[in-house]
Amino acid sequence: MLRIGVHEENGAASLTIEGKLTAPVATELEKCWQTLITAEPSRSVVVKLASVNFVDLECRELLTRMRRQGVKLVPTGCLMKAIVEQIEAEVAQDTL
Repeated sequence: MLRIGVHEENGAASLTIEGKLTAPVATELEKCWQTLITAEPSRSVVVKLASVNFVDLECRELLTRMRRQGVKLVPTGCLMKAIVEQIEAEVAQDTL
């Protein structure tokens, strides 16, 4: 099961994600993200990875792409902290 909560306030937006991040979820998550940035391209976006217990390759690639575009990833739990650290290392490597 997946849950995506969207919260907008003062020119910023956050997506709170709960559940398993699998290929079908990637499509829905990307739609939510694109809707937010299309409506207001300069807004800051935070993705809160709350209660996420699985991430497949497609969703990991989406999170990496989102991070490269300026989205802040906020992990909860050991699994997500490790995945976000890997994504941050990849993004940092890209800037060298």
